[in-house]
Amino acid sequence: MSNTVQSKAKSSTLKHLAIIMDGNARWASSNGLKASDGYLKGAQTASNLIRCIKKYDIPYLTLYTFSHENWRRSEDEVRGLIDLFVDYLKQNKQELIDNQVQLKVLGRIAHLPPEVLNLIHQTTQETQLPDARYTLVIAFGYGGKQEIVDACQKIIQSHVKQVSEELIQAHLYDPHMPAVDLLIRTGGMLRISNFLLWQIAYAEMIFLDKFWPEFNEDDLQFCLNDYHARKRTLGIRMQDDLDK
Repeated sequence: MSNTVQSKAKSSTLKHLAIIMDGNARWASSNGLKASDGYLKGAQTASNLIRCIKKYDIPYLTLYTFSHENWRRSEDEVRGLIDLFVDYLKQNKQELIDNQVQLKVLGRIAHLPPEVLNLIHQTTQETQLPDARYTLVIAFGYGGKQEIVDACQKIIQSHVKQVSEELIQAHLYDPHMPAVDLLIRTGGMLRISNFLLWQIAYAEMIFLDKFWPEFNEDDLQFCLNDYHARKRTLGIRMQDDLDK
């Protein structure tokens, strides 16, 4: 059986894949290009990956596109990243619909221009179809700490006196988002960078030295095979371990 078939056959046990797409600017620098060229190539890589959602039967895919901290970057760089996001929404909405993929956008996006907010609202609404089987989550203006703070603020406003994990989950940006099974970070950095802090509590993690614009389907297959080869106990000692 080929690696491709193996990955697809096993992928049903992976419900949520999250990716920190790091290394775009460093890839550009290493190739004598401008940072904007790196982000453009990274956006093309992301588009190719999104097309793998259906092929590998991955119900949830979350991409860390723009962090809460990224708002502090230069105005030109922020504008360029917003433009790439807008271009993706305009060019790929019908492809998402045709492949039964619904779009969600997570983060504090109030800083975005009104026309961008309208486009996000329109695209997310038009992909919320009854036959949607997959979910693409774009984390834009997103921060894990900020999400938890916002959830707590909503709970305070509801005058609830007893807080539980279930209550916090219900007030997150996407209450129905399943826990992350596998987190991939490219670019060689060994950190989480404020990404999905609540949802990655028991996630398996893979850190790759490869820059994001270089990431391809073979890399995805490698990561999926690595994930499926691991034994996930979620903090519980399994009976076969106790018998040893």
